[in-house]
Amino acid sequence: ALGLATGWAVNGWRKDADLADVKRQHAEVLAGIVQKTTAAVTAVRKLEQAANSAISTADKSATERIAKNEEETSRLRECVRLGTCGVRIVTRVVREPGSSGAADSSASSLGDAAVELDREAASRVLDLRESVQLDAEKLDYLQRYAETCWRAGVEAVKVVKETP
Repeated sequence: ALGLATGWAVNGWRKDADLADVKRQHAEVLAGIVQKTTAAVTAVRKLEQAANSAISTADKSATERIAKNEEETSRLRECVRLGTCGVRIVTRVVREPGSSGAADSSASSLGDAAVELDREAASRVLDLRESVQLDAEKLDYLQRYAETCWRAGVEAVKVVKETP
């Protein structure tokens, strides 16, 4: 009975030592995971800050360009309203490639010219000009935004994969 009790105690001590070793290894693995996660989160936050900075810069630039375009359109509207300038549409005869002469005898007699628009038509043309410029600026901004977000996402994935 004494031998059985002694064997039981020794076996228990061995199991306790094995369990303590497994707990220590587990704690080391968890510490490594925490370290890698912390490094990845820090790197991703830096990338987010860089992306936010780039987006902010693009936003400021687009806003400035839009304001400049609106100012120019306002200046042109005032000029048309006062009659000191006008809006003209340039016309010219365009010959078909490979044609032997004038495209049309009535059209060829017009030659290159410019047609001046009345104030109402000029105002509509300026409205279209402003709309096209605004849409172009919005599209450019959104393309930059999407590219910045995509680039930040790609970089974040690289950082997470490369984190030791």
